Amino acid sequence: MAINQQELVVRGEQVERIFINYTDKKYIVNRRYQRKLIWTIEEKQNFIDSIIKGFPVPIILLANPKDSQDGSLEIIDGMQRMDAITSFLGNAFPVEGSFFDLNTFATTKDLLDRGIIEQKAPVMTRDKCLSIASYPIPLSIYEFADGESVDEVFRRINSGGRQLSRQELRSAGSTNAFADCVRIISSRIRGDSSNSNILFLNEMKDISITNRELSYGINADNVFWVKNGILTKDNLRQSRDEELVADIIAYMLYEIPVASRTELFDDYYGATFPLEGVSLERFNLVDQAIRRRNPDLVDSDYQRTHDTLVLLLAQAGIPFSQLLFTDGNAGNPVPRYFQVVFLAIHDLVVRKGMVIADRAGVIHALSNRGKDIAIQEGGRWGAENRAGAVKNVIGQIQQYFEPDKNPDPAKVHWVTKLQNLLTNSKTEQSAYDFKQGFLELSENPKFDEMSFDKIMETCAAISNIHKGSKGYVIVGVPDKVETALRISTLFSVAPLSFGGFQVTGVDHEAKHLNKNMDQYFQLITDKIKSSELSEPLKSYVNSHMKCVSYFDKTIFVFEIEGQAQPSLYKRKYFERQGTQVMRVNQEVDPENFAALFSRFR
Repeated sequence: MAINQQELVVRGEQVERIFINYTDKKYIVNRRYQRKLIWTIEEKQNFIDSIIKGFPVPIILLANPKDSQDGSLEIIDGMQRMDAITSFLGNAFPVEGSFFDLNTFATTKDLLDRGIIEQKAPVMTRDKCLSIASYPIPLSIYEFADGESVDEVFRRINSGGRQLSRQELRSAGSTNAFADCVRIISSRIRGDSSNSNILFLNEMKDISITNRELSYGINADNVFWVKNGILTKDNLRQSRDEELVADIIAYMLYEIPVASRTELFDDYYGATFPLEGVSLERFNLVDQAIRRRNPDLVDSDYQRTHDTLVLLLAQAGIPFSQLLFTDGNAGNPVPRYFQVVFLAIHDLVVRKGMVIADRAGVIHALSNRGKDIAIQEGGRWGAENRAGAVKNVIGQIQQYFEPDKNPDPAKVHWVTKLQNLLTNSKTEQSAYDFKQGFLELSENPKFDEMSFDKIMETCAAISNIHKGSKGYVIVGVPDKVETALRISTLFSVAPLSFGGFQVTGVDHEAKHLNKNMDQYFQLITDKIKSSELSEPLKSYVNSHMKCVSYFDKTIFVFEIEGQAQPSLYKRKYFERQGTQVMRVNQEVDPENFAALFSRFR
């Protein structure tokens, strides 16, 4: 693809101006090809030190999308550097033992005065802070860029393989069904998924894996792969988790066992960075296989299997590596052992339509059995050895499974998905709301009609964000710790904690009303049906409401989608307003109807 050189604008942008644009949310990140924030604190400090000393720094490449209406710029290369600049000015970390003086220029002083940023000590000298603020960062802006050309530019910049890992190069710009499925599943398991591929740079911290001494986002020690001794934190940094997921999905898709080796991954992604011998035939075969099964079903198949394993490990009370090896395999990662157990469970749950009848029996069958699983060492893993190991584990655990008489995948695969919704709400607050339940929290609890009204009102408000907008109201997750404590006192419910949320569920409400969960679910769907929520939103919410299990808790999830026209509740239009920390529904004034309807053109 030819890039028109006349479309490139090169200029120097002062650090102060970059921070102003950052606070105005002018920098966006496309997660389809961009990495997570992965720089260590030392890398960030070294970059800021170069600025202080006046050393030249690498150029940052931005794209001005041709359909941009708000002047936003997409970061193609330099996200780690942009984050180092903005986070240092925001007092996230010190350089040479001191923090940026927030009184240096107007924007940081305003954030300080409003209590949004706290000044940390000791404070860097004013002359150093001024030299940082005035330093001209070299920017190259690719004007009027379309998505395809941005993908190509990103791929070419990183094709040397020094900046990105091989897996990151594979996935950069790959848009086939296989690559999309791997990316979506991988981000969900890491816990850094988002509803949209396009995020502001400001939001990347919330969904990035935190590094030592950088307290943001997701703690690497709590990520499934690391917590269970399957991969190391460095593996996670190099996106080896996505390689592992890709390897598993490829095996799931084919009727006959397939081998595992680097060249096959290149083929699955249709990798075009400087490599020879990439098989277009294998690329087409895996793409056809995933489309034949349907990407959504592949996603569901993976999540059902994954959550079966998560629940198993929760009952065992030990990490995966310790389940298979009493010594945790001496701290060595066990990705191939994980594959074998995962694929054995997949065969039983998905292909044979079974469920675990005796979890304790499965745990006992797998305890310290890693030494009995024959795993081929080295870079290549032959199809025959891989299939033999999977069959061996199936033989050990199948007696503890039984046919699933009432298949309901939604009751299983929401362990991981609920955690992702909770995480997503931190970056997309307007599209999420949390309710403790439908009962009053009084000494004699009864159904709270006002709370139900508020939920219906919220559904209308979220649908009015814009046409096609997706959002959720999650019932059974209080929005305040105090509320969770009150539920615990009234109903003797022990909340489950995740990412700052307290999950209490609605089981205690059904029991208090002398109903089983099916009857309680029917009660709520009947109330939605008879509510004054406008059509077609009412039918959408009613048909998409879910009753899902999160460990031993039952959650009601209201899914909302923006309709072709704005939606009403009780003949009134509502919209989400307020700060990102506290969103409220507000009735739309008639003079603002035009602005509301303009979102649906």
